[in-house]
Amino acid sequence: MSRKMHLAFILGHGPSQHSVAAWTLPRAYRGFTYAQPAFWEDLGRTLERGCIDMLFFADVYGVYDVFEGRPDAAIRYGIQFPLHDPAPLVPLITRATRGLGVGISVSTTYLPPYYTARLFSTLDHLTEGRVAWNVVASYGRSAAAQFSMAQELSKEERYARAEEYMQVCYQLWDSWDPDALVMDREAKVFADPAKVRKIHHQGRYFQVEGPLDVAPSPQGRPVIIQAGASGPGMAFAGRHAEIHFATSASLDGMRRYRAEVAQTVAQAGRDPADVRVLWATSIHVGETEAEARAKEAALRDAVPPEGGLALMSGHFGVDFSAVPPDRPLEELGLQETPGMQGVANMLLRDFPGLTLAEVARIYGNGMGGLRVVGSAAQVADRLEEAFEAGGGDGFMFRCGELPGSVTDVVELLVPELQRRGRFRTAYAGETLRQTLTED
Repeated sequence: MSRKMHLAFILGHGPSQHSVAAWTLPRAYRGFTYAQPAFWEDLGRTLERGCIDMLFFADVYGVYDVFEGRPDAAIRYGIQFPLHDPAPLVPLITRATRGLGVGISVSTTYLPPYYTARLFSTLDHLTEGRVAWNVVASYGRSAAAQFSMAQELSKEERYARAEEYMQVCYQLWDSWDPDALVMDREAKVFADPAKVRKIHHQGRYFQVEGPLDVAPSPQGRPVIIQAGASGPGMAFAGRHAEIHFATSASLDGMRRYRAEVAQTVAQAGRDPADVRVLWATSIHVGETEAEARAKEAALRDAVPPEGGLALMSGHFGVDFSAVPPDRPLEELGLQETPGMQGVANMLLRDFPGLTLAEVARIYGNGMGGLRVVGSAAQVADRLEEAFEAGGGDGFMFRCGELPGSVTDVVELLVPELQRRGRFRTAYAGETLRQTLTED
């Protein structure tokens, strides 16, 4: 029997996703607005119809203001701005569905661990066990400035803080024994005090007394997602990730990266098979190849010339407005960026020899990674090839305009993958962890 793929979508709670100015396209937000419940309820039901594993929300604090030293380009073109808080969407979407999971990004750099542990336990109850946490060690001067920090932390300190943060959250989630709830009406005993403990954490960054004031939730703790690919980020993923969100534009790059993930996980004393790798994939599918290519061209043509540069500046912490457009990629200083090192590594690995202008066009049109365009059969062929050759467990789709590009996947691609035995036809598990670990 063929190994089955896991499929998820990565979005943001705002008008603009990973392709700059996709919100301007004719099929974008027709009859809906991203700021209202009806849009997300409808999108959740569409994803559920396709048996998609998870809807995953990326998030950013503040506004990208590195390009030209000001936020004008991000505000003008809606470059991942505005972004609303995704946490309230979790129970909203899961009440409209029965099997779809929802993941959200929450930072270990700015928010206290007690708050985060409490939030995710609460959401796990409200979703009946269908929530995931994308652990983010946030970067960026603009984000730091929103949380009373004069400057951003170094990458090493961000991950040192994140490591202690996780230990605090684990202790809080484990501060209740599974059988601590008694709920004996006659004896008037709600919970056994001997089975609910303070944690007395005294660390370098945090002092947390505990216990957590939320009863044990269906999953016990959220599914842990991680996308870090710098040295510290990869080591962190090796210790904690259940789902690793990875980026590569080539099959050879996928193979090499998957081997690195496996090695890192093994070095942390874990089984590499316990970490599922989902590849970032920009996808355009149509009834015909010509239709799909027309959709891709419309998305590409919508990107303003400054769009990719401004997005890259925000992600990598380099003002590319001051860099000659014909400068080679290898001379842009991305080998050691304070920002998204994993994406920078992907660009350096998969697009050697391109100039800044050429890379910016790619970046503004979906940030790189695997790109697949064609009819349902053609896209399925390419995904099957990448699935087998790349060594991953599935794909995290970056989409174009919403909700049209999601509907295209559900109505055109999913039936083709199901026909080939490559994707489920119904949810088997009750929790998101069970769905994501299903073979």
